[in-house]
Amino acid sequence: MTREAPAPSAHYNRGRHPVAFVFSTPGARELAAVRPVAGVTGENLDFALGYLHSADPRRFPSTDRYAYRITNAHTRPLAASLGHAASEATPAEILAPDNVARVRAELAGCVVVVLCGLRAQLLAAALAAPGRIVGRASHTGNRALVAKYHGPAFAAGADGRARRILRARQWARDVLASLASGEDV
Repeated sequence: MTREAPAPSAHYNRGRHPVAFVFSTPGARELAAVRPVAGVTGENLDFALGYLHSADPRRFPSTDRYAYRITNAHTRPLAASLGHAASEATPAEILAPDNVARVRAELAGCVVVVLCGLRAQLLAAALAAPGRIVGRASHTGNRALVAKYHGPAFAAGADGRARRILRARQWARDVLASLASGEDV
């Protein structure tokens, strides 16, 4: 008997490597693409993976975001363009026992988990496990990257894409530091 692959999902990607990225919740772009971390947020993650792969190819063997496990702290797509007042689930929704159990199940077998954004970081204690490294980072959306990485060093890019790449590379360096030290970045 062969196992059928899971159906495409706006909130989850199984991935081929034991590394996972956990974001907050899918939005309109993820819903339309039927894949997590779509649009610019996903492109920024790809830029960061380029750096992560070159700096630590054993842990990050691919530059493709969909080679990794990706899930969200909550499954319900939320976005203003979808008519929602909030674009993220509440802490109570994220920490609900059935939701925590879902995230744990989706991360089974992952030895490295990077929590991307404050809402995903609410799950840090629940995801700690022997043999698993849990790192913390900002979200890879433009708003979060610009808020965290600004100033002359990040204005040096010739255009918006070049500045996004500079910010994504710094995000990647901070992810590596978090994985090495366990400190929030």
